[in-house]
Amino acid sequence: MAEADPTAPLCVTFRLTPVRRLTWALVPVKVIVLVTVLAFVGGVASAVLANPVLTIVLLFVSLAYAGMLVWILFVRPGQQYERRADVRGEQTICFTETEISLTFVSGDSRVKWSYFVGLLETKDLYVLRHPLKQLGTIVPKRAFTDPDAETRFRRLAQQIGRSQTGPPPG
Repeated sequence: MAEADPTAPLCVTFRLTPVRRLTWALVPVKVIVLVTVLAFVGGVASAVLANPVLTIVLLFVSLAYAGMLVWILFVRPGQQYERRADVRGEQTICFTETEISLTFVSGDSRVKWSYFVGLLETKDLYVLRHPLKQLGTIVPKRAFTDPDAETRFRRLAQQIGRSQTGPPPG
């Protein structure tokens, strides 16, 4: 059996489903959960200690933060998923040594690896982080046909953030 050409593009095709676990992987969400739990525990403790003002404040804070979590984890991702045909439709992403090409329902684009500022990995997916705050290109791990394809993707992704120009003239 012949090995795949290492210079040939590595392409994956997939459809996204609503992604909630991705949000959990972000540090600010974990901080909000921690504050919510601490405020709730503090509110219960202050109720036991008969401090009604502190109880009301802490329980209000815990409810407000719980509301933010519901918004961040469920409401907002669901709205974005329903609003954007590109997200719901089939996507194809091809990775080469120099660039990434993306094909969506509405069109296609190409970007250099150096455009991305980081790679976030969760149990189920990769996110190629854009320089614009809170944007990223999602690549589900299920899209890779075999472990070798995923290994090749990881090798290619090591270029993220590196300059694509040659060495400075000397």
